[in-house]
Amino acid sequence: MVARIFLFSWFGVWLFAAGCAWDETAFETPPTPPPVKFVYPFMDIPFPGGFERDQSKSFVYESGNGNIKVGRIFYSGWSPLSEVVKFYQNEMVNKGWSMVSATEHKSIILNYEKEGWVCTLVIHSAIGKTYIEIHAGPS
Repeated sequence: MVARIFLFSWFGVWLFAAGCAWDETAFETPPTPPPVKFVYPFMDIPFPGGFERDQSKSFVYESGNGNIKVGRIFYSGWSPLSEVVKFYQNEMVNKGWSMVSATEHKSIILNYEKEGWVCTLVIHSAIGKTYIEIHAGPS
């Protein structure tokens, strides 16, 4: 009987100690996200990290004083399509853009506007790679 009580007590102490283990990760601060990169020369249109600009397809016109900017810029990367769409839905609003419309068929088209400017994002995926086409200019 004494052995049974001792064994039961020892098991209870062990169970209590295991449940109260110190978890150092609970007090760690989460890592800061990497800074958002912007589509040059549009310093308020972001693009996801890990994506590369396709210079051979991209076109940008900027007037000498910088008042007029028009661009058609292409990026590609290996992030899932849904993550890229979510990135733009969050980051464009964070940069002061308002969503006008969103359309989905074979690609996802997001239309934004901002004080005299418009931006259309055409996002599609093929064989695991995601492609972004950005059209930006004055409204």
